[in-house]
Amino acid sequence: MRTTTRPSERAQLFRRATGLVSAVVLLGACGEVVEGAPPLPTGSPSVPSCMTPPGDLLADLDGDGLTDRVSDPSHTGARLTVAFGKETGYGSPVGVRKLVGRSGSGEKDVLAAVADFDGDGWSDLVVVATGQIQGDDAIEPTVDQLVSGPFSSSGQGQRTRQLDLGETRGITVADYDHDPYPDLAVFSYAGDGVYQTEARLGDGDTGLADATADTGGYRVYADQTDDDTPSNMPGSGLSTFYPDCGKAGGQG
Repeated sequence: MRTTTRPSERAQLFRRATGLVSAVVLLGACGEVVEGAPPLPTGSPSVPSCMTPPGDLLADLDGDGLTDRVSDPSHTGARLTVAFGKETGYGSPVGVRKLVGRSGSGEKDVLAAVADFDGDGWSDLVVVATGQIQGDDAIEPTVDQLVSGPFSSSGQGQRTRQLDLGETRGITVADYDHDPYPDLAVFSYAGDGVYQTEARLGDGDTGLADATADTGGYRVYADQTDDDTPSNMPGSGLSTFYPDCGKAGGQG
């Protein structure tokens, strides 16, 4: 069983020195939409995005002009669901294992987060799937992607960016640098018994920027491990970036 220790030099140098070059899968050569993705938006959403009193996000996620609902009672991405809007109410909630896709649906920890990370008005999707713990060395996730919105009920969006997050065990939306872009808090295992929460900052060009020496200043090492909600994870930052729906709450 892994135990938390003080960060060793090896753990601090765990992050690849330069990292892999983050691949950006863009739209087809003729501007075609990614297969299975909603049509390219021609402007901002017609549905205003907002937060309900219980903490759900209401927004048009798939560009059909109807309000969709995002819920995550776990606050770590593990129990996130999206109920896509219909002409009368909502459809059945879609969970993280469908949003992450076939390649990662069978992994141990499957996580998702939704926010407008690039500030274009459309909420984006982060999906991560990580396998079973394998001793002292950290493992790579099977899936760790930022999907630019609007996106479909199968997690297909306008473009996809690999995030290179490392062995991720929890994610949530946060506000680290107090700018207009939502950030992502990533709870991960760094190796040698060290767990940590790191920041990936929202960015108008890339959606979520790479980890740098500057973002290392936001790193917090865990006091304890194996919590459903790690003790050093920040609270959800969604309410910082989306207004309160009020009692009307859109579609309710």
